[in-house]
Amino acid sequence: MADVDSILARWGAMSSAPRSLADAGKLLGISLGLGAIFNEDQAAEKAWMNTYNERLGGVPIRQVLAGHIDDVLAQVDAERGLR
Repeated sequence: MADVDSILARWGAMSSAPRSLADAGKLLGISLGLGAIFNEDQAAEKAWMNTYNERLGGVPIRQVLAGHIDDVLAQVDAERGLR
């Protein structure tokens, strides 16, 4: 299973998000959700995480690092049709 740092590094982030167990689970949810959306294409997942998203009002990886991980997870779930 991937750890928090490897997930963030895969998306191009050099700094770490908060290390709570809840946030680690949410990061895993984002990673799994993006994997489902993009058929495990890591380049596409990274592009999504690093491209401005109107619904989020920012770049997803920056939103995660700023503490808005719930918003990013909700957006990924919405794009998968889960919310």
